[in-house]
Amino acid sequence: MSTVLMGVQIVLAVILIVSVMGQDSKSAVPSQYGGEGNQSYFKPKGKEAFLGRVTKIAAVLFFLNALALLLMK
Repeated sequence: MSTVLMGVQIVLAVILIVSVMGQDSKSAVPSQYGGEGNQSYFKPKGKEAFLGRVTKIAAVLFFLNALALLLMK
């Protein structure tokens, strides 16, 4: 069973890497501190919204799977 969970963990890690790397890089530093600013009042659309959702879901599943692996040992 732990072998299956480890395989799932690897797949989730790859999904997390791809979903984070595919997102647009925007500076989180506000413009008054020298950054480009973050226009958080606009909702993301299209690819950004999809990758954001995939990242959140994969992160939660990754965490839960890591807990399951810990409990299996």
